Amino acid sequence: MSDLKQRMLDEMRTWEIIDCHEHLPPESVRLSQPVDALTLFSHYTHNDLITAGMSREDYDCTQDHTRPLRERWALVKPYWERIRFTGYSRPILYALQRFYEADDLTDDTVEPVSERMATANTPGLYDRVLRDACRIRLCLTQIGRVPEENQDLLVPILPLDQFARVPGLYEMGDQASLQGVRTLADYLEIVQANLRCAKAQGVVGLKMMSAVLPPEDAAAAATAWAALRAGKEHDAGALATYLRHQVLELAAEEELTVAVHCGIIWTNWQDFTTLHPRHMIPTILTHRRTRFDLYHAGIPWLRETGVIAKGYPNVWLNLCWCHIISPQMSMAALNEWLDLVPYTKILGFGGDYGKPVEKVYGHLQLALEDIATVLAGRVEQGWMNENQALAVAHAWLWDNAVELYRLKV
Repeated sequence: MSDLKQRMLDEMRTWEIIDCHEHLPPESVRLSQPVDALTLFSHYTHNDLITAGMSREDYDCTQDHTRPLRERWALVKPYWERIRFTGYSRPILYALQRFYEADDLTDDTVEPVSERMATANTPGLYDRVLRDACRIRLCLTQIGRVPEENQDLLVPILPLDQFARVPGLYEMGDQASLQGVRTLADYLEIVQANLRCAKAQGVVGLKMMSAVLPPEDAAAAATAWAALRAGKEHDAGALATYLRHQVLELAAEEELTVAVHCGIIWTNWQDFTTLHPRHMIPTILTHRRTRFDLYHAGIPWLRETGVIAKGYPNVWLNLCWCHIISPQMSMAALNEWLDLVPYTKILGFGGDYGKPVEKVYGHLQLALEDIATVLAGRVEQGWMNENQALAVAHAWLWDNAVELYRLKV
């Protein structure tokens, strides 16, 4: 490691950062669940185990705490040797070293590590991992609801379709829930009120998947609404499409950013091409006041995703999840994006974990190393100076997320 890269890493490790994407529930949820060393193989690493040849049934057994630890470790051990060098696996090693006094998982360490994890699974875990070890100020988390606890740390983003949902017939007949709602415009007032209520509870964005969204047809939607109110057959598709478009416009009005999952899928046997970032282009063009945060670098379509952000002022680029998918791809994305877009449009880190909160630390170490490598290389090429490089790094780890999601910090 060059002296320059080491200096940059040392400096970045003193900063507070914004974690731009997690699936972390309130701490009490994690504390209510049994944990052991094999918990570190949950969330993403299971994908590599199965790709390496483990059956889904055997993987599920590894997470079944009613079975003896040694029996479950025997299922993991041969596959651990096959996957230990993948991006998904490296945070396990970082977590072991930082929190559980081990350099590896072996026959000798699996039981002591499990005991230490169980002992540490106590109130204050999130503070010890996220605040103390990671220096994370806020995590933008997605669990489908506003967290009941830890609201000074966990900042919610809710599913867009939670607000663009077509009501069912039973709801239409329930005067208590839709009292006074006659027209589609009446219903949209309720949708907007719900968005405002969510924002008042701390919600800063909505989440959708990259998909082709057909143009809205207001007349067809109004006809479908009238039929729905009358209890008749209706075009639910036209109505759902209309509501999604309306919520995208309301997101701009209520200053809520729209996060978009693009590209790679989180588990095996899925067709990731259905989530190509290019599917978002018509929607981005239609809703020019709405801010879109394209997740996961659109992996594997790094360049296409970067070009989308170059052409559309309402698009940002988010490297959440990316550094554990592939550090090399993440560094390539950063290098190419610096050529393509203002650096103020790039968000540098999001752990994207749920139960195994310890792995957020490992993912962050990979992200810091990637960022330092890319920016030190630019300094060594003479394309920026060291102070400029650090300013860019700070923007990626703090400033850009604060601005895009209008965070109160």
